[in-house]
Amino acid sequence: MRRIAITCVTITLFFTISGCAMKHAPPPPAPPPVPETILGSDNVQDSLFKGDQAVLSDQDIARILGTQIKLADRHHLAILNLNSDYYWSEDLAEVQAKNFAALIRALKAAPQLTQVRLLPSLLVPEKRTVPYLREAAARIQADLLFVYTSRIQSFRRDRFFKSDEVHAQCVAESVLLDVRTGIVVHTGRATENFALQKTSADLNFEETVARAESEARGKAVLSLANSLTAFLEQATKVAQATK
Repeated sequence: MRRIAITCVTITLFFTISGCAMKHAPPPPAPPPVPETILGSDNVQDSLFKGDQAVLSDQDIARILGTQIKLADRHHLAILNLNSDYYWSEDLAEVQAKNFAALIRALKAAPQLTQVRLLPSLLVPEKRTVPYLREAAARIQADLLFVYTSRIQSFRRDRFFKSDEVHAQCVAESVLLDVRTGIVVHTGRATENFALQKTSADLNFEETVARAESEARGKAVLSLANSLTAFLEQATKVAQATK
């Protein structure tokens, strides 16, 4: 009897301890929330990277994207070449002057533009960022700023029975900045090639290469100007049609 009583007490204590352990056991973890995907949400309009706020707030980005720029009242254009000009011969200086004159003529062909002029080098800021460029253009009361840059690649072709020949390729890029709002309203890219043979008038083949590169650069920049004037003419037609 005593052994049976001890066994019953042991079983009772086992179930009691087990019940307490089950009662105090932590509940199972809740399932993870369903991640919000950009494709599955109609209200994701803010940046998913909060560090972006230090550069431009979501409110500013929304206002910029929702602004429609009208260029009908923009008539003064300033020009800025981000490349440094260099002249080491009279012929090269003439080519550069011819290229710049062709650029001015092409831009003045746009009926909307009543004034086209080069941004003076004294006003070109050391930090060529949009805020500083806007300030420089505003100082000469320019509504628009045409900024362009170019890069050149060239190779030579040696010939036994003919003069040596150089092939130059220029890739030029441009932006049209609305000075009032800081918005880039037009971008352009042009690629032009030019081949030239060495002549007796060239001091050396390096001068031939320099002339070919200048000619290719002039053609590429002129293509950018023609693209810009076509854009302005189209913008004027659209503005007139919506009146």
